Amino acid sequence: MKNVHKKSLDLAVNQVLTVAYRSRTPLIWDRAEAMQPQCGFGRLAICCTDCQEGPCRTNPFSAEQQQTICGRDKQELAARSFLRKASDGTLALTKLAAQYEPGCNFYDEVIRQVVMSDDEMLAFEDVPERLAMIGRCTNSVLEQISQSRSAVGGSGVPAVVGVNLDSLRSDAVNIVFHGHVDWQCVLGIQAAAQDADIPVQLSSLCGNELNSSLPLPLLTNYDSQEVPLLTGLVDLIVIGSQCVMPSLVKLADSRNIPVVKTAAKTVDYPAVIQSAWQAYKNRSSKAAAVPAGSTEAYIGFTIDNSAELFQRVAEQFRQGSLQGVVYLGGCGSVANTQDAQPVQIAAALIEAGYLVITGGCAGTALAKAGMCRADWKNEVPPVLHIGSCHDAGEFLRIAAFLQQNNVPVSALFPEINHNKVLATAIGFAAAGIPSQLGFDAIPDQASRGGELLPLPEVAELLQTLSKGAAK
Repeated sequence: MKNVHKKSLDLAVNQVLTVAYRSRTPLIWDRAEAMQPQCGFGRLAICCTDCQEGPCRTNPFSAEQQQTICGRDKQELAARSFLRKASDGTLALTKLAAQYEPGCNFYDEVIRQVVMSDDEMLAFEDVPERLAMIGRCTNSVLEQISQSRSAVGGSGVPAVVGVNLDSLRSDAVNIVFHGHVDWQCVLGIQAAAQDADIPVQLSSLCGNELNSSLPLPLLTNYDSQEVPLLTGLVDLIVIGSQCVMPSLVKLADSRNIPVVKTAAKTVDYPAVIQSAWQAYKNRSSKAAAVPAGSTEAYIGFTIDNSAELFQRVAEQFRQGSLQGVVYLGGCGSVANTQDAQPVQIAAALIEAGYLVITGGCAGTALAKAGMCRADWKNEVPPVLHIGSCHDAGEFLRIAAFLQQNNVPVSALFPEINHNKVLATAIGFAAAGIPSQLGFDAIPDQASRGGELLPLPEVAELLQTLSKGAAK
């Protein structure tokens, strides 16, 4: 790695890392270290294989402006890469939205607008326009997810869930949902578990923090998704189509942990329960240890179920006791100590008088740190957790209410790993919410998280989008 640092801020994860070391089980940190040095051209997005004439690359240190075979310079290459990632992120969110309303023509129109072809060689010429269009489409998709979730499960109320690996039970069948599993599948397995006369514990990873109206315990976040398998307590994993590392499936196979792939087939719910029950019986005689460090979190805040709370937020701003509201999102990055940056940023914001709203893997980091507990400092958590990363449409609704009451609203994404979170940041900016990407965007920070984006002008473009939308 470039710098020596702790692998994780999470004590439970660090305890299991010792198990991985002793069993010689390579995890994401080991693979990242073995990958060094990574290609500098790729890190800066100044290489290209769009056509069969390539690969091409440009020299960032050349005194003369270099061009690819087709005539792109380094700025055009970086812009092209950024647009493609943003477009891919919108498509990823569109696939998740289609889980609620399959066959809806609305999604076909979104795909038509944002999809990019390698033959579109002049994409750089209209970067601001394309970003604005991607932002609008992303917001339409996020709002559709928010509306569909409310229609399916109702607004509900914020629920208390267990957080961290201690949510796994040694005396129950542990089924883990990972990777944006269809809400119908989650409810189907829950119903089958209730029908079976056996104790079953359902838990969540990346993308399943809130399925319909069913909040699940949060085990951990993206970088440490392999870690729960090393506890010896996971009996079956149900995976969706996004955010699942291939290494997790391989690790599960090596440990004889059944994996159900919901994207590949119709799920037989009673068979899933029986498979998990058999795995439980096979492991019940083996030693298993649950790492210490559990906590609880409130999850599922919406503008509907917490209207009075947000009225109070607006009143606190008018009285001068609140500086504003900040959404803190993102995925994590193995290049940094896991959870350290979002926790550090959230703590600084809270100390400065801001209310933090979060979701997704950044939200799990803050929940593991105890910031989403009601008893953290007062009766309301200093960090309000809205759910999964694809539930960000709920923040758009909250932000609209707060902005109508003149409450300053902004968004920070210190560590972006997956493209749908990048598209979300662009969507927020297009909705008039000032959005910053990368830890370097946070003022007065001595620690720097490395280059997250290939295009220096991206943050400026996002701010331009925000200002344009606000007019």
